[in-house]
Amino acid sequence: MKAKEIQVDLQEKLLLTPEETMPILGVARNTMYEVLLKDDTFPKISIGRRYYINKDKLQAWIDSKCQ
Repeated sequence: MKAKEIQVDLQEKLLLTPEETMPILGVARNTMYEVLLKDDTFPKISIGRRYYINKDKLQAWIDSKCQ
């Protein structure tokens, strides 16, 4: 018996991966990880060795950078 795959729409997700965040910000992989590691204001959390970005706080972070 095969395990069922659960597909989640990006609109339903609370946390995004760096790869899902890159096109939103329009940045390359190196830039994404530079922001993750060096910008303390970036809305990230780490679970184990993986980083995730809070989708709601990402918009607030973008807005704060535009002022």
